[in-house]
Amino acid sequence: MSLTACNGDSDATKSAAGSTPSKGAEASPAAKSNGIDKLSAKEIYDTGLKANAEAGSFHEKMTREGGGSDLRLSATGCVGTVKIAGKGSFQIIRKGNDIWAKPDSTFADGMNSALGKDALSTAKWSHGTPSNALMEKLASWCHNEQITEPDTLDASTKLTKGKVTTVDGQPVVPVVLASKGESVTWYMATTGKPYLLKRDSSRDDMPDLAYSDFAAAVDVQAPKGSVVEAPEA
Repeated sequence: MSLTACNGDSDATKSAAGSTPSKGAEASPAAKSNGIDKLSAKEIYDTGLKANAEAGSFHEKMTREGGGSDLRLSATGCVGTVKIAGKGSFQIIRKGNDIWAKPDSTFADGMNSALGKDALSTAKWSHGTPSNALMEKLASWCHNEQITEPDTLDASTKLTKGKVTTVDGQPVVPVVLASKGESVTWYMATTGKPYLLKRDSSRDDMPDLAYSDFAAAVDVQAPKGSVVEAPEA
């Protein structure tokens, strides 16, 4: 069964510290520019992703055709929900090398049919580590490497810097990668910390992303209720 990824909140999401999500930071009209818009397009990209990584944690919402995710992330933690159109959803919790997942009935039925065994149960959390292929696959949605190993662009990558605009009331500077009729746009905050706040993409291999709640603690806890060890995929 394909694990191609929509977003939604869940009990897992609410287990993160500060279970009531706050909106992205909004700058006042008098907020001082951080100067990122004066940099080159590549420097803007690298600075934005580095700022997100240095925050140490954030709330990420990912949407793409056919699905998405709603996750709170830190370097070693992840908590939230992944939803796949037509294939159901699952809650995911990761704390270091420990991974827990709990599917809805649609996702469980599909996975169990594909694997030829009762691998997942809607009534219990499945636990494993990255050495378990199934749990590693489910946890791959977390992308903790955004914090531990932030992306940088090759010098040969051609980006175009746009004019300062706003995203949800926050002044941002966009940088655009366009090729063969498709484009990806990253929006970096021009006041306060130069965070990457949003990514819009028309490419199938790059979903849309929205970031908020930078540096908010993500207090990931092992789930309550029945827990079983995940079988090998």
